[in-house]
Amino acid sequence: MKNFVKKIAPRFKSWALWLSLASLVVFCTKEIAGIDLSDTVDSFMNVLLPVLVAFGIVNNPTDKNSF
Repeated sequence: MKNFVKKIAPRFKSWALWLSLASLVVFCTKEIAGIDLSDTVDSFMNVLLPVLVAFGIVNNPTDKNSF
């Protein structure tokens, strides 16, 4: 268990992880609550938020030289 905590701790210091989690919360809230903004903003959010979530998934915060 200690190895797991040591392995995952640097990931919680990553800004990409927190951006991804915030994007996921906003996207899910928007979809579940049915919040409708203008068509332009809605379409922009429907594209941008999943991209940010995907970026957080594929990001490797333990290596500063690569993605």
